[in-house]
Amino acid sequence: MFNRRLCLAILVGLAASPLGAAAQSRPSVAVLDFSTRGLSSNWWGAVEPGVALSDLVTDRLVNGGHFNVVDRSHLSSTLAEHQLSASGEVDPRTAVQAGRMTGARFLVTGNILQLDQTGASGGSAGSLLPGWVGAAAGGVSTHRVTIKVAVRVVDASTGQIVQSFSDEETRTGTSWNAGGFGGGVAGSYNNQQFVNSDMGHLIDDEAAKIVNSIDPSRFAAGPAAPALSGHIAAIDGSNIIIDIGENRGVQAGQQFDIVKVKSFVDPTTHQVLHVNENIGRLQIDTVSSNAAVGHVISGRAAVRMMVTAIP
Repeated sequence: MFNRRLCLAILVGLAASPLGAAAQSRPSVAVLDFSTRGLSSNWWGAVEPGVALSDLVTDRLVNGGHFNVVDRSHLSSTLAEHQLSASGEVDPRTAVQAGRMTGARFLVTGNILQLDQTGASGGSAGSLLPGWVGAAAGGVSTHRVTIKVAVRVVDASTGQIVQSFSDEETRTGTSWNAGGFGGGVAGSYNNQQFVNSDMGHLIDDEAAKIVNSIDPSRFAAGPAAPALSGHIAAIDGSNIIIDIGENRGVQAGQQFDIVKVKSFVDPTTHQVLHVNENIGRLQIDTVSSNAAVGHVISGRAAVRMMVTAIP
């Protein structure tokens, strides 16, 4: 019995320890697919370099332990459901919307600006063509390939860029295919068959440099995410219509506190004081672009009352 109590005490202590608190306080991030728009060729064949780079950056961020990282499959499915792009640069409005939908405070975005052959030697030096799977018969060709990327980290609560940098990596190899790897599915480029290929080594090296350049201390200094709030615009029977919708990140099933704002005059300073009182709770049933309809699950509601999303 003593040992069981001791173990329980240890577990409780660990849950309340600074280590547990540190895990809770780590910034949450999501890595979007790096865009390859603008590249002049696709000699890499079936491999999707932007997806591969994002997968490998995600793995390294997870293993680094400085961030809470959104699962890539959840990220892609959530953004696709709401017809938002999961790749390339994002504008401030899209960044805020994507962050609210996925639970990520920060988005790592980027473009692959260059991915091409910058040198070749040996036989069959001209054999680097779309779908190329190795040196042609008659000689071994050694190729030098360069990847150059531009990276931005966006605060999804404000749409502001908190960090921006570019980098370049060059690698030499004789076989730039992925060993028959048929990629293209998010989350699949972390397998050893791809990573051990010449292409995999190049992109994994670049992923390492990107992660080493991301500075967690700059994230912590960002402003807190604003609460998603709106007002009750109308009541139609049991339907409660609020004046914010999908363009602000509202989703079906989401719950809001119904808030009554009370105002008082301070008798000493004569300043007007405002106090929020939660008088009910609302659950969203359907969402349009700039409005949403829900029903009261507790308390009461009235027109013009404020609603605040529950984290």
